[in-house]
Amino acid sequence: MTRILFSAFLFSLSFLLSAQYGNGRYTFVFLNTNPNKAEISKAAVDSLQTGHMNNINRLVKERKMIAAGPFFTGGGVFLFDTNVEETKAILNSDPAIAADRYILEVFAVDPIPHNAVNKTLCTLWDKNEADVEMAMNYYFVRYKPNKENEDIAAVKTNRFTENLIKSVSKKNGQNTIIGALNLNDNEGQLIFYQSDIEGGMEADFAAHELVKKGLMTYEHSQIYFPKGVFCEN
Repeated sequence: MTRILFSAFLFSLSFLLSAQYGNGRYTFVFLNTNPNKAEISKAAVDSLQTGHMNNINRLVKERKMIAAGPFFTGGGVFLFDTNVEETKAILNSDPAIAADRYILEVFAVDPIPHNAVNKTLCTLWDKNEADVEMAMNYYFVRYKPNKENEDIAAVKTNRFTENLIKSVSKKNGQNTIIGALNLNDNEGQLIFYQSDIEGGMEADFAAHELVKKGLMTYEHSQIYFPKGVFCEN
């Protein structure tokens, strides 16, 4: 009887997490610079970078990748309109990834609706490459659960992040937050925002209640990212 009740509890927890974080409509990939990457010539690096960019353009034309963008400090992100399994199969087509230049993190994600933003993303597939504008004033915040704190498993972290989004929007304007994503399986949230302040508005995002309580950590970076992915003007 105890085993049945415990199984029912696990099923209920799984259902609640699915309802909270969605079913992973999209896939988000972090390309973290590999600190142990092999030393190669500049010509080899340039060749890998050319192949990397050509592969991105191919995946966009095939309507698999929605967007890609580098952080100003190195590394970058991919956003795919494919599920996690399909995305993992696609990633090794990138010569820079195949050459172990990056350490990857792959997550199923769903948009966090805010300011009446759609629950789906906007693709730029029908635009000419020359017409896609890359924003220079976008910043990126990643909230990660502190898994060393066992209390985090029972916390609906997205609710606190949604509250922060409302607070930042109220303070700085409704168009400050460009978009936000939930990482499935209680892996945290991602926020894209715009600011013309040098260095961004990190203090506003460090004020996340769960960060202050030690239940989550955060990373803040400037990112070079195409405009329009979150249906922003």
